[in-house]
Amino acid sequence: MTVIGIDGYPSGWVAARVTVASNDVTWSTSDVAGTATLLDPECVVGIDMPIGLANEGWRECDVQAKAELGRAGSRVFMTPPRAVLELGIEAPNTEVQALSRTLTGQGTSRQAMGLAERILALDAALTTSPATVRGTVLEVHPELAFAELAGQVLESKKTAAGVGQRILALRSWLPAVDQILASAPPGVPVDDALDALACAWSAARWREGRARTVPPGATAAPFIAV
Repeated sequence: MTVIGIDGYPSGWVAARVTVASNDVTWSTSDVAGTATLLDPECVVGIDMPIGLANEGWRECDVQAKAELGRAGSRVFMTPPRAVLELGIEAPNTEVQALSRTLTGQGTSRQAMGLAERILALDAALTTSPATVRGTVLEVHPELAFAELAGQVLESKKTAAGVGQRILALRSWLPAVDQILASAPPGVPVDDALDALACAWSAARWREGRARTVPPGATAAPFIAV
């Protein structure tokens, strides 16, 4: 069984292809233009990026993910409706916020708008891909994955404690996680490599039929696989 976990990093995407039986991990990277090349129909793919965009209002999976993380709920950003994302990060903030308030009743974060290009690139790749590809790509949120794996919400991934906790959690699934991280591509931040591995873990759970969804029982996007 081979699964893939993908996370965004400053230069595009970082992907961890995990052969579960042997705990072997092969890393790769791609720019945003190459998004579709990462979606292997032979593998279940877990990606830390929204799948399934709303036309108005907030996605329920984001609302529930925030609630699950409690005080760490700020680690989940609310995905703006499609029309807001399509304005892009270069659009005047006043225009972005006005449209967001019209469609959701609230403004939207610059963090969310900063991801607009990636979100729309993934959406386009899935829209134009065969159904065999679309059916194997899952939205994953690494914070939910790590909380499930560790049995508790972890410290911020930007802290030494948080990084250490994530490595310890992953070691129960990938005993050689230290060497795996040491082989990550140059320029990939440790938190993004860890998040890619967490996405792969959720993809493996999905393939094994052990994953849950947020919201519970969801069968069609948008939902988050944990």
